[in-house]
Amino acid sequence: MKVVVLMGGYGTRMRPHSWSRPKPVMQVAGNTVIGHILDRLADVTTGEVILVVGYKGEQIERWVREHYNHLDLRFVYQHEPLGQAHALWLCREFLDEGEVIVLLGDIIIEADFAHIATDAAHDADAVFQTMTIDDPSQFGCLTVDSRGFVDRIVEKPKAGSYRLALAGVYWFRDAQKLWRTLDQTLKSGRQTNGEYFLADTFQIMLERGDRIGVQPIRSIVDVGSPANRLAANQALLERSGDEPIGNPPPGVAIIPPVYVHPTAAIEQSVIGPHATIGPGARVRRSVVADSIIDPGATVTGCILRGSVIGANAVVDGAAQSLILGDDSRMTSIVEAA
Repeated sequence: MKVVVLMGGYGTRMRPHSWSRPKPVMQVAGNTVIGHILDRLADVTTGEVILVVGYKGEQIERWVREHYNHLDLRFVYQHEPLGQAHALWLCREFLDEGEVIVLLGDIIIEADFAHIATDAAHDADAVFQTMTIDDPSQFGCLTVDSRGFVDRIVEKPKAGSYRLALAGVYWFRDAQKLWRTLDQTLKSGRQTNGEYFLADTFQIMLERGDRIGVQPIRSIVDVGSPANRLAANQALLERSGDEPIGNPPPGVAIIPPVYVHPTAAIEQSVIGPHATIGPGARVRRSVVADSIIDPGATVTGCILRGSVIGANAVVDGAAQSLILGDDSRMTSIVEAA
């Protein structure tokens, strides 16, 4: 079975950090976003893994090849931001036969990929994992008929009683049939705000009579903004439990759950709960909770909660919730009396 992960977006909601790094390589709970996704695909990655990248895609490719080179990897570049359906269409020459799973690259999910077809497909042509939502205007939404098959899909409806949304995990029985449908989507000119959405492709499938089953997703964590990234960090650390991080040095207190990279340096500080300290980061005389300290950052004399300190940033003397971009510097100033 082949797997396609779509990661072509600009990550505008992740600014300031996405000015210098694409969202998939940002740290969350001891791994990058794409690292968490690939780890969860371990049971089904016997075939090729195709990653569609766009903005700063070379950073994603470099990181994945360095850390997951045991996988059968292929990178496809989306040079124009024309939407998810266009990104998947770019993979058409590699979707030659057999089953394929498609995932969105800005979510971390818990799903039984190995049994998505056998558990829910029956005689379906596709199976979409779903989640229950309150605000349909932010999602691709769907309804199902009395047999449990999808009968309508609408992208981000402004109103209505939709309570079931697409979760970003899609299984297709026939890869060739999928890319032919994508080809039809692009030729039809169906666009929303200048992009080709997968919801329109799925609607074409329904119009020609394809049977699409649904399966509730176990859990889903969005990492599309700094606030969501912090929430994801907390949720994933909670699930990982109190993993040992070795004996902290004198003067350092650890309040689990936390993740501290082996190359990070902690001195005279309290870390946790729900803190991630990335590779090469340095924390001195500080309290860090519910926060992410990105690789190479330096934190001195701070009390941080609900903060994201960007890669190689330097912060000294802050006592607040702080979102600081990569390579930034923030130093407290005490005026003379």
